[in-house]
Amino acid sequence: MAAPGQNDADQWTRLTQGQVQKILAEHDNYLSRRMGGRRALLAFHDLSTLDLKGRDLSDIDLSGARLHRTVLEGAKLCMALLFAADLKFANLNNADLTKADLRGACFRGALLNKAILRHADLREAVLARHDKRHILLKESLRDGRTDLSSVEAQGADFTGGKLGASIVLHADFTDAILRGVDLHGADLRNADFTGAVLENANLANARLNGASLRAADLTNAEFGGADFAGADISDAFIDAGAMNARELRVATRTRYTTRSDAEIDEAVKLNEAWVESQGKAGRHADLSNIDLSDRQLSGANLATAILKSARLKKADLARAVLAMCDLSAADLREANLAEADLRGVRLVRAHLAGANLAGADLSVLRRVGAGRHDFPANLERAKFMRADLKGANLRGARLVGAEFANADLRDADLRDANLAEADFVGARLDDARFEGANLEGVRGILTPVGAPRSPVPAAVRS
Repeated sequence: MAAPGQNDADQWTRLTQGQVQKILAEHDNYLSRRMGGRRALLAFHDLSTLDLKGRDLSDIDLSGARLHRTVLEGAKLCMALLFAADLKFANLNNADLTKADLRGACFRGALLNKAILRHADLREAVLARHDKRHILLKESLRDGRTDLSSVEAQGADFTGGKLGASIVLHADFTDAILRGVDLHGADLRNADFTGAVLENANLANARLNGASLRAADLTNAEFGGADFAGADISDAFIDAGAMNARELRVATRTRYTTRSDAEIDEAVKLNEAWVESQGKAGRHADLSNIDLSDRQLSGANLATAILKSARLKKADLARAVLAMCDLSAADLREANLAEADLRGVRLVRAHLAGANLAGADLSVLRRVGAGRHDFPANLERAKFMRADLKGANLRGARLVGAEFANADLRDADLRDANLAEADFVGARLDDARFEGANLEGVRGILTPVGAPRSPVPAAVRS
């Protein structure tokens, strides 16, 4: 807010593209420790609409700066100081804001798709400005919560971030990684967290009215005192002990049913007959929304069966035939799928954290039916954190946005797979094969510059 007698335009020093280019050339030297280097100190400057795409702005000071519609796509802003900065409608797609100070910043309507905000500080802040005589302008005091309303942050990584009581109204966090994020007291009304990873997140006292958390990972999340009225937690992965928590009773949720061992055995037997007779005998198995946790199904033939949103936590499916099964949004945490036949399987947004898939076949199912069609396995946005995939066959699989954090992929075959935007941070990749794979936007694998399809299979740990 302007002080009496001041124009709003006087609050910021406007810079042209040319002026910024000169300042950033000196900043480049500063970052490289070369002669003539000087850190860019641009607090309370106006850089609105300027093009800073792909620039290294690490350690820059943009406190209180105006960055309306500024193009920062792919920019590196690690450790940057953006305290109370105004980033309304800025383009920060694929930007790296690791450990940036974003307290009190306004991101309203900004693009943060696939941005990295690991351990960034987005808590509330108080901004005080002084005039040229260093006198505090009381009218400029602003008690500001970080504003993420209406942001588009699909696939963004907020791991370890501090959001506190941020405003996140109508924001799109589809498939974002918010592991361990502090969102206590945050206003998350009508936000979209579909498929997001909120493992170990703090949602205590948060307002989640109307929010979508479909297929979100809420393992070990804290939500005491949170308001889930009108929220949708269908297919969300929640600890068994927390499913009946008072806070979650008012949310829309998946209702799981149970079947006796005899009923399951009969369903498997009829499905096998259905497959072998090409639909002329038996019955196609539909086990969607059924709780099959801890079941012994090793060697079972469930080819083409429908198990959408089924709960299979710790189930034994070793050497099972699951070719062309629909396991979308299924809970397969810690399941045993060693040497299972998963060719052409559909595991979209399924959760396989800690699962054993050693030697499993998740490749293309070829020459199916009268038309002799090929069906690649679809594992888009599936979660394989800490899973054992040693020697697994994933050749030609669709793995867009899949998460392999800390998974074991030694000797795995990922040739010709679509791994765009997949996360391999911390994964073991010794002797894994990636020839012909699409690695656009992949994390955790070193790729030569200009050769996104020819990886150096070495994990990047952080």
